[in-house]
Amino acid sequence: MELTVIALTSLLIIVLILLFLFIKKERMYKNMVKGYLRTIRELNILNELSAHLHTTMDREVVLESIMDRVKDLLRAEKSAIIIIDSHERITDFYSSLGPTGNCKTEVRGVIKKVFKELTPLRTENIKEVPDFQGFPDKHPDIRSLLIVPIMLRREAIGVLAVSDKKGSRSFSSEDEDLLLTLAFHSAFAIEKVNLHEGIVKMASTDGLTGLNNHRAFQERLEEELERARRFGNKVSLLMIDIDLFKEFNDAYGHVSGDEALKRISCTLVENIRTVDFAARYGGEEFAIILPEIPLEGAMVVAERIRESVENQTLRLDGKEAKITLSIGVACFPDHALNRKDLIDRADKALYLAKGSGRNKVCAYVE
Repeated sequence: MELTVIALTSLLIIVLILLFLFIKKERMYKNMVKGYLRTIRELNILNELSAHLHTTMDREVVLESIMDRVKDLLRAEKSAIIIIDSHERITDFYSSLGPTGNCKTEVRGVIKKVFKELTPLRTENIKEVPDFQGFPDKHPDIRSLLIVPIMLRREAIGVLAVSDKKGSRSFSSEDEDLLLTLAFHSAFAIEKVNLHEGIVKMASTDGLTGLNNHRAFQERLEEELERARRFGNKVSLLMIDIDLFKEFNDAYGHVSGDEALKRISCTLVENIRTVDFAARYGGEEFAIILPEIPLEGAMVVAERIRESVENQTLRLDGKEAKITLSIGVACFPDHALNRKDLIDRADKALYLAKGSGRNKVCAYVE
């Protein structure tokens, strides 16, 4: 009887041990399967992001794609990507909160710390971080936060951030590694966009003045006229010429002449709207496209530019110099119905200004 009890007890212990091992193995198997599924999900999102980033050169599309995939992959309530230049100025800021996140930010606090020190920041409560300097106005409250630098050739070009992980109080070290991987892929995509934009800008920019070049001007004018036809708007064109520029170059030299062209270019940009289009037409001649501006408004803009240049005193190698402009104005559809004729009418108005004493603004007359 005693042996039977011992045998049963031993058998029960063996069964319990086997059951425990089975449960443990099943849990390990479930965790392993769960890990495999998580890895597959992460790889799918990474592959999707990588494929998408290689099909577009549009900055907005690229940055928004990165931001969206980061949010999905990290299971975060919110995400953001911030691109910062070498002067620590924010050039791009995209947030899952909406267009620019309905808030503005600057390089300070935890963002500056991550960007300058090139080290990730992971916290369960952002308000407990010493470098935290508060949220901008109207910014929604957040608690857990993970920020990593976006690095390109050992230099930071921005940061990736996620906040408030779904179903958890904080982000894990695995989440941090994953976000660093995303930042690595993002850096090369951003560099490709920058290179593309640089090439496009070089092809459309005047090398001396930084204004749009002649080819870009012709293309833009055609686009604006087509838009004006579609919506029944007006487009005004200013043709601008520096008075007696040959004599200026003879008196002060071509280096000073180049400097004068740069100064005048800056004055043109300062006196027009962001939607207007200033270009170096050729030599000492400039052109400005004024969308949705009638002739009367264009005359006001032209006179403002003329007065601004007339009132400037250029100091070139210790010498003082004055420059004046002659400006011709024409308007679509009042004076012309196509690009070639509009340029011709504005050019005729310019010659009228120069022929009647220079330093004047003249509109085209039949």
